[in-house]
Amino acid sequence: MYVLKDEQIKFILEDIRRNGIESEELQLSLLDHICCVIETEMLAESHFEEFYRSILPRFFKRDLREIQEETNLLLTFKNYYAMKKIMLNSGMFSAITFIIGAVLKVMHLPGASVFILLGIVSFCFLFLPLLSILRVKEQKETKDKVVIGIATVFGILISLATLFKVMHWPFANIMWMVSLGILFFLFLPVYFFTGIRNAETKINTIISSILILTAGGLLFTLTNLRTSRWTDESFYNSDDHLRDAALYASEQNQIAFSKDTLSLEAKTLHEKANALCTQIETLKTGLIAYSSHGEEGLTEAQLIRNYGSSLNFASDFLFDHNGKARKDLAQIKLDLADFNKYRESTLKQKPSNLLSLEDVYKFGEKEQGKITWEENNFSHLSIATTLRNFNQLLLNIRLVEASAY
Repeated sequence: MYVLKDEQIKFILEDIRRNGIESEELQLSLLDHICCVIETEMLAESHFEEFYRSILPRFFKRDLREIQEETNLLLTFKNYYAMKKIMLNSGMFSAITFIIGAVLKVMHLPGASVFILLGIVSFCFLFLPLLSILRVKEQKETKDKVVIGIATVFGILISLATLFKVMHWPFANIMWMVSLGILFFLFLPVYFFTGIRNAETKINTIISSILILTAGGLLFTLTNLRTSRWTDESFYNSDDHLRDAALYASEQNQIAFSKDTLSLEAKTLHEKANALCTQIETLKTGLIAYSSHGEEGLTEAQLIRNYGSSLNFASDFLFDHNGKARKDLAQIKLDLADFNKYRESTLKQKPSNLLSLEDVYKFGEKEQGKITWEENNFSHLSIATTLRNFNQLLLNIRLVEASAY
């Protein structure tokens, strides 16, 4: 067993101080550990200073000063390790749930909104704040703390903006633009000019700034992918005209079929058409109420303008979690078939393509799989498109009905 001399112990203590260990208690504790290792492992013929330098890295990852920094954190920030563990677990939870939600949304499967909501909320209000607090505590320079704070605000805003866009909630675009403004006009200048002044971080700062600028530019480009307000209004006006046309055709048919000169078969067809249209209007009324977010008295035109792009509500109302159409929608299909059959057999009229119940999608001449009439016309479509298809069906029924007089 090697026995250290007083001069060697003094050399170790001075070297510990030179390496940034300021606390006297920590100096003595570290000195004791190093001396024990040297006396236990060092051979008599070994060179003291070389052996000391060889075992010193056992006590740190980067340099000896990190022991002092970690001690300071533990003394001033008692919950450091508990918060670090929560941060890591919340980050893992956020990533996994968000990925699952994104996959479910792409596959149009139930539960997508719940997983996306959980993932983004935990990321914004657990992971990012804890990460920011821990990183700020580790920094000494005020400018570095400011950069971390700005980055955290940007991360929370851009995540919430994405959530609001996916869920079709209001203020999504405002948060999106504010977050990009923070990135371009606040975070990037502060980060660039604080990092470029340090020779050690200059190159990394320039490269990182280029990557951040490019990523921000790509995000900003996405804000221009939405159709213009004039295009949206044009679609809305087309929906209004289609709805008015269906109503006008219905009124004209009511007048025409009120005449006594029409046959019993024609009047029976009229009754079947009225029953079909009543079923469709009832289903439309239920869909409008379901999709109105609790806003009472919302008209069809107002609903389309406020929530027309929402994909989830129409399918959620018209289909169950297994993708099976609700009974009243399936009944409309059966009654349409009966309406067609009665018209063709009794009035001896050719089948109309306006009321086709074709249930096969064809791409060119190759069939790609069976898709029911309900899925083809009403599944995984926006509210605006779903209502448009209902109104087109109403108009088609009235046009076919009109051929009987």
